[in-house]
Amino acid sequence: MAAVSGQSYTALPQDEIERRYRLVREGAARDGLDAVIVCGNEYTGFEGAVTYLSGFVIVHRYAYVLLPVDDDPTIVFPTEARYVGEHGTTWIDRQEFVDRPGEWLAAAVRGKRVGVYGLDYVMSVRDYATLQDACELVPWDVPFDQARMVKSELELESVRESVRINTEGFWIFLEHFEPGKTAREVLAPCEEYFVAQGCGRWTMDMVLDGPNGSARPEFKIAGPKRFEATDCVLPSLEVAGPGGHWVEVSRAICPGPQSGCSRPTTSTSPPRLPHCAPARQPVTRTVQLRRASSTAASVSATSPGTRSG
Repeated sequence: MAAVSGQSYTALPQDEIERRYRLVREGAARDGLDAVIVCGNEYTGFEGAVTYLSGFVIVHRYAYVLLPVDDDPTIVFPTEARYVGEHGTTWIDRQEFVDRPGEWLAAAVRGKRVGVYGLDYVMSVRDYATLQDACELVPWDVPFDQARMVKSELELESVRESVRINTEGFWIFLEHFEPGKTAREVLAPCEEYFVAQGCGRWTMDMVLDGPNGSARPEFKIAGPKRFEATDCVLPSLEVAGPGGHWVEVSRAICPGPQSGCSRPTTSTSPPRLPHCAPARQPVTRTVQLRRASSTAASVSATSPGTRSG
């Protein structure tokens, strides 16, 4: 199935870039900040904020984006690893390669109030030690996420494309699935398809399985274990398409009868939807939807588990 668009995180129109900066700057100004520092590293889930503001994908090491409220942005790379990704993909004109990014950032924001996305989990200790004495650092993860959760139609198209790729990946998994095959044999064609569709390194594919029509709670890297005819299998196919938006579409596969424990999960989710409807508003936080879904689960005497995640 061909891609529906040629959209890419590296080829966004200028009005989309400006929209993103405007939303972040509005939030920063509301919170009395002079600038925002966005931290990113190669750990899956910790790199996307840098890509969101710069079009740059971290291949290894780390990078920072400095977005002042009233000035142009800068992307800062450590020279300890001159190549941390394809630098030419960023749309930010000012690119700094420095031995100690914290020292460069400290000089740029000295005496100011700065919101930091990734202060607790991403920023390197060396850079934090330098910055904490130069300016007021404000943890700013939630406000940044609230700014970027407001999606444009272009971003929604990217999400739909990721879903299309992911859904087709499941059908490929199902096509290759059969008892006696190893998990890695079945998953390999999915990964090949994802790369062909432009996902690049934005894939995180695992398998959850278990005996006698039930599945154990741990997702695992696909390995040499062979599927049994009595297994319950749930492929965890998490990918981001060319636009950079992560999605997961999962369905259970059960060659034989489901266990008494797993059977109720096939009928609990649809009845929850009416309970969730009042919470599905344009800027509703994910946690509110999860709470609504969990309430519906308690009504039906089932555990929400990861199905409401």
